[in-house]
Amino acid sequence: MDITVNGAPWQVAESCMVLDLLKEKRCKVNMTSVWLNGRQLLMAEYATTPLAPGDTVKLVRLFGGG
Repeated sequence: MDITVNGAPWQVAESCMVLDLLKEKRCKVNMTSVWLNGRQLLMAEYATTPLAPGDTVKLVRLFGGG
């Protein structure tokens, strides 16, 4: 199915959860903030939140610096 990730078209399996997308994109779960259709998800929701056709996902990778 077709979704949008950080402004770019992306295809995922029909049964894809947010956590599956993070693994596919090689994102560290504890270092990535996920916004789904304008709503920020809690990390606890990643494994239980399914993606649907047309969803818009924003992945924000957190990092520290000094």
